[in-house]
Amino acid sequence: MASRGDAHRHRDNGAVAVEFALVFPVLLALVLGIAYYGVILAMQQVLTLAAEEGARAALRYPLTSNNGTLAETLALRVSAADQTARGVLPASVANGLLNGSGAQAMACTAPPGQQCVQVTLNLRTSTLLPVVPFVPVPTTLTGHAVVQLSPDI
Repeated sequence: MASRGDAHRHRDNGAVAVEFALVFPVLLALVLGIAYYGVILAMQQVLTLAAEEGARAALRYPLTSNNGTLAETLALRVSAADQTARGVLPASVANGLLNGSGAQAMACTAPPGQQCVQVTLNLRTSTLLPVVPFVPVPTTLTGHAVVQLSPDI
């Protein structure tokens, strides 16, 4: 003979399935959101560090000693910054950078008359992760660094 507890447990089996069906999508969305944002934050950090490394490369580039002009030296430093920033990134990420990414020379805002090198790396997030509904992610990630060059470039 079945006891009252066994009969009560049989009726609860259906309730557990319904509760699981209601809670599972929420938990799945939460776990996916955490994973997606973890990847996005890591890639944002990688882009920023690559831009900083490129900016540092512009500082490390030696001065031209063979009658090179300041403009030639600046162009070489910008090229070194661009190549270093792209070289730090994995090939799959470096190939997915948007147009306009890279290094460029610019005049510093303070003190006036100084030269700066700006490195900007833009990456579309759709190249990293597939689109999942109800998980809002930014469309573009940007790493940015600016370094002031010495007055003698």
